[in-house]
Amino acid sequence: METSAASVGALRPLGIGEILDRAVTLCVKHFLLLALVWLAFAVPLAIFQYFGTEDQTKFFGALADALKNSSAGGKTSSADDLIKAMQGKPVFNTWTVLTFVWIFIVAPLPRAALMIATSALYLGRSIDLASAYRRALGRWPNLIGLAILWGLVAGVAVLILIFGGVMMIFVLALVTAALHAVGIVIDIVLGVVVSIAFVVIAMVAAVAYQMAAFACVVENLNFVDAFASGMQRVFSQAGFRRSLLFGLAYVAITIGITVVALIGQSVLLGFVRSNILGIAFTVIIGIVTAGFVTGFFAIFYYDLRVRKEGLDLQLAAAATSEALTTA
Repeated sequence: METSAASVGALRPLGIGEILDRAVTLCVKHFLLLALVWLAFAVPLAIFQYFGTEDQTKFFGALADALKNSSAGGKTSSADDLIKAMQGKPVFNTWTVLTFVWIFIVAPLPRAALMIATSALYLGRSIDLASAYRRALGRWPNLIGLAILWGLVAGVAVLILIFGGVMMIFVLALVTAALHAVGIVIDIVLGVVVSIAFVVIAMVAAVAYQMAAFACVVENLNFVDAFASGMQRVFSQAGFRRSLLFGLAYVAITIGITVVALIGQSVLLGFVRSNILGIAFTVIIGIVTAGFVTGFFAIFYYDLRVRKEGLDLQLAAAATSEALTTA
């Protein structure tokens, strides 16, 4: 596919505000295509969630009943109490299983299609629904592998953090015992610093995962190489600062979307009392925001590559060479 000269010329280092503005423009201009890409995933998921809700409600209801009865009897709940309370009440049904399969196995496919579509549109290339999904099929297994790899790395990181946290608490307890009031002040300051550092690292790591996913899909890297690429691009000195600012902007956007979704669901479930309308509203919000969020990450992905790898110059040189060849 060819890259338009206008799009190549528009590739340059961008501020976070410019990235947001371009993401909005991209989403509005190509809303129908991006909505259709996500619609193919969101509608079946909504159906599975709707029919799977009943058994999930029974499960948590049975759990609450067991805890309530045990509390009223003055004794703690045992495993037998919980099993007995849930007898005759199915915990999961076929719809619930389909929901989990759709979220964890199928979801990477429409995500890849959205990445391909937003990337192509941002670079001025032509793309349609069938082409996006056809190309996404080839990247689907690697995206699943990337998610598993990141899950394993995150699990190891959590274990290390737990061990480090226990050791830190032990050391801080010794400091407090030795220094008393001064030790308490040191504990508080160190606790705040460590908490902020944890949030910052987690936020930047989330951005690194998205950059790895784009590297996997756009650059056709296997999931191991994509993982390394995302880490290298984001956790370098300049990339880390940019990713932190971008992550803060993404968190703010996510909070705004979540608030709108919660308010809408509260109105529909609390006043209209319609579970169907509540799920439909969630689907609409997802369809409206999926293309925008993916475009937001896509533009940041290209911004990082422009800053670190001179991607704009590479594409400009390729476009010039192609023009001379066809002349």
